[in-house]
Amino acid sequence: MNRKKFKQKIKKIISSLIVYSLLFFVTVRFYDYFKKLKKDNFYTLTADIKHTDELKSGAFVRLSGVDVGIVSKLELLPDFSVKVYMHIDNGILIPDDSSVAIYTDGLIGPKYIAILPGGSIDYMQNGDEFEFAQDSVNITEMIEIGIEQFKKSKDK
Repeated sequence: MNRKKFKQKIKKIISSLIVYSLLFFVTVRFYDYFKKLKKDNFYTLTADIKHTDELKSGAFVRLSGVDVGIVSKLELLPDFSVKVYMHIDNGILIPDDSSVAIYTDGLIGPKYIAILPGGSIDYMQNGDEFEFAQDSVNITEMIEIGIEQFKKSKDK
């Protein structure tokens, strides 16, 4: 009986160490990333978006799947659209005909901004605004539409 308790205790210790190691790794990664975004290491771009759903300050901004910045601020405008402010790493050059869209990380993950690069040889500068911004897609609505389509096809 004593041996059984010892084995259980060892399993708990090992699983705790794994969890704490993962938390430490994630914390260090985020600390390093946000440390990079000091005042002199980024420039600000904006976009007007009608529906942001659950996009939050601190969300990642990605270009070709790579994190290149963060959402620094969301501001509600008089027409009820949202101005999204993004801090982009200084070393990242974004063509001035690029657009942005709001995506979900996985099926139920957090929202993030994806930059869809254009083909221009001119690049965006501090304070520039994206001309085209795609609204967030509401996953719940899409699931409901899929269920309705399934029911219709089943009834036929």
